[in-house]
Amino acid sequence: MQEKIIACSVRLMFISGVAMGTGLFAHSALAQEVKTEAEKIQKVTVTGSAIKRVDTETAAPIEIYNKKDIERTGATTIPELIKNLASLDVNDTGEQTSNSPSGSGVTNIKMRGLSERNVLILLNGRRLPANALADGSGAGAAVDVSSIPLSALERVEILKDGGSAIYGADAVAGVMNFITKKNYQGAEGKAGYGKSSRSDAQEKTASLVFGVGDYEKSGYNVLASFDMIKRDPIMRNAREISRSSDFRRFFGGTDGRSGYSPYGNIAGGGQLKPCPPEDLSGTTCRFDTNKTLLTAVNGADRFSGMLVGSFKVNNDIRAFADFTYSENKDHFEAQPAPGVYKDDQGRNVNGRFMQIGPRTTDRTGSLTQLAVGLEGNTRGIDWEISAGKGVSKITNQDSNYAQVDLFNDAIANHRIDPTSTTNSEAEINKFRLTPLRTGKSELSFVNAKASGAILDLAGGPLSYAVGVSYLKDTLADNPDQNQIDNLVFGSIQQAKVNASRNSKAVFGELSIPFIKNVEAQVAVRYDQIDGVGNKASPKLAIRYQPVESLMVRASYAGSFLAPTLKQMYGGMDAGAESTDDPTICKAFPSIAGKCQNFSYLRVGGSNPDLKPETGKTYNLGFVFAPSNIVSIGVDYFKISKKNEIGTLELEKAIELGRYEIKNGEARILLNNQNLASTDISGVDLDFRLNLAKTAYGKFSLRNSTTLYTQIDSVPSAGEPTKNSLGIFLNPRYRNTFTLSAEYTDFNLALVARTTGETLDSDLGKDKIPAGTPTIPSFTEVDFGGQYMGLKSLTLNAGIKNLFDRMPPYSKMGSTNQYGSLGYSTTHNLRGRFFYMSANYKFY
Repeated sequence: MQEKIIACSVRLMFISGVAMGTGLFAHSALAQEVKTEAEKIQKVTVTGSAIKRVDTETAAPIEIYNKKDIERTGATTIPELIKNLASLDVNDTGEQTSNSPSGSGVTNIKMRGLSERNVLILLNGRRLPANALADGSGAGAAVDVSSIPLSALERVEILKDGGSAIYGADAVAGVMNFITKKNYQGAEGKAGYGKSSRSDAQEKTASLVFGVGDYEKSGYNVLASFDMIKRDPIMRNAREISRSSDFRRFFGGTDGRSGYSPYGNIAGGGQLKPCPPEDLSGTTCRFDTNKTLLTAVNGADRFSGMLVGSFKVNNDIRAFADFTYSENKDHFEAQPAPGVYKDDQGRNVNGRFMQIGPRTTDRTGSLTQLAVGLEGNTRGIDWEISAGKGVSKITNQDSNYAQVDLFNDAIANHRIDPTSTTNSEAEINKFRLTPLRTGKSELSFVNAKASGAILDLAGGPLSYAVGVSYLKDTLADNPDQNQIDNLVFGSIQQAKVNASRNSKAVFGELSIPFIKNVEAQVAVRYDQIDGVGNKASPKLAIRYQPVESLMVRASYAGSFLAPTLKQMYGGMDAGAESTDDPTICKAFPSIAGKCQNFSYLRVGGSNPDLKPETGKTYNLGFVFAPSNIVSIGVDYFKISKKNEIGTLELEKAIELGRYEIKNGEARILLNNQNLASTDISGVDLDFRLNLAKTAYGKFSLRNSTTLYTQIDSVPSAGEPTKNSLGIFLNPRYRNTFTLSAEYTDFNLALVARTTGETLDSDLGKDKIPAGTPTIPSFTEVDFGGQYMGLKSLTLNAGIKNLFDRMPPYSKMGSTNQYGSLGYSTTHNLRGRFFYMSANYKFY
């Protein structure tokens, strides 16, 4: 039968490989596997469904990026890859944070304006353990995707729909499934090098992929892959925008220098020692943290590898085993710790003891996962049984901290002068600390599923899938006793966690092709989670193709997000903030002074009575392909979330009297509660043009946009709705435009990535003062190419950020709360970056 135009269009785009630089010629929900008549027709499972099928078109909005697509992005790591995908929310916080116990050096995926915990990450359809260290708020309790080896991947599938009906918890915004090569035979190595135009951010990469055995002929296949990256950091003082935390050099900029001064700011006014005039701001002596030591983009030292095996038990049964291991090592430095100490007269002083030396953190993280199982077909029923265990480990070894009580005692008894750098080292060593925090997150699982056809309908077979799942989560977060007791001067108080829970689930799914051009998907999953409760998650989707060139799809999905073990059983922890907000200062009149860079602690805490967050996702869209060279896709989405876990707004907490002064420090008391609700909506737009070969080559064009139309939240019951659309960190749109060309042995690509403008405020739209500056839209243009004219050798070279664009100044980005970088972390200050690589196929 002649293929439909719409399916043919997609298939041609897949095999063309002309994915416009980013290779993003994998259309939403129209994932087609190309098969010649001579090839054996195989059933495949598409992300978002448990039913194996020959035709991979479904009603769900899915994007698929194959290996060739990925290569053309020029990406050498997963973090680089995701920056090219318009449907993902890019935020470089992990790469740009150097003093966060849980966030430094990690990469999480965000979608649909929701946090990283709302995206389910899979490797070959199976879960991975979350990051071993997370904040008590839940931030960071997600998979660090930088641990996945890029060289092992065959493709990436993104389900842009709620996935809880198939996969259970966490799949509120969507699912990202990394799928490794199948039946790969050969060996190839790749080496790459890159450096910024300012001679920093030097990057060295290498990978090796080896595959042996033809599964069909030899009865087995084994794949081994290894990836390595070493990257130098970018120092804050190496870029104009971040060289100083005094941002008054920019129009409308503020003085973001720290109020914790080496000269000692006495509560109520004055300093222990005279402040240099250039550092004096009002009555406060400031300290410029950005001038030395701090990085704007972290270095990297990562290794990852995979071993994937398939073994033919007989013609109908396959045994498989996947082993993944990754390790990353990071070294962070920061200015000596800020904090409040008492002078020899008993006065509270905001200071910074410089002689103890810069704070350092040596962070080692690893991910290990083993999965084994069997899959096969018995009497027309496709089935799979798998079991496995994943372990994430992190060790943070800090140095050059002071023990609070011993430090204050040394000051009170005049054994040291906290404003001097010539004290006795022997005295300093009496209170010097090297805090240690270790974390271990384990995920054990057993899954079983089966699918098959029940009977024939007018449009094809009525198919089903059923499955069961068992998961066990374990978390051990062990700060040392000094951190638990809040005895580490200038550090965040940490809480110990040793907890685990089991969850069990059963699910069912139907694919119902009522007639030739109408197919429905109906699914439901029931989860039972210890300590959390029971949750049923339904899904209904329909695909309608009235003519060959048009497909219309719609879906509804119920989903949920279970609270993390840290959120439920993590005790109390605290983090330092600073403010000029009079509402906060008025709560602490005895120590707030003139409310200039006033320092306080946000004290958070766990709550064992937390309930799951719940979500409803709606999608409605179409794909129009009038010919096999043009395709237009439009998808509207809406997500409504309830019972979101959060903390009271600071103003609300103060209004309720949830604050105190303890040990001379202002503390606002916050703990996790099911408080908030969020409504997000938007549109995905996708236009592609794939031209036939001309005398000048073959050209392709794609423009992909995610446009938000609503980002509303209610912080807690009874509070007014906060409209966050177009405010700081919430741009209205992200756009990726790609133009590529193939000519003889050359592939060339030009990619332009744009992030929309935002107001420079994190308040709700109705509370933002008139005249608040706008952070303009930001565009980076990449240009790269491949040469494949040499036998077995492929050469790649390119320039990222071709026009050397630097991020615009942001007042919010210059605050301590958002990293004191001077810009939004939706942007990056690396600047122009040159790269090249060579890939050699040994056989």
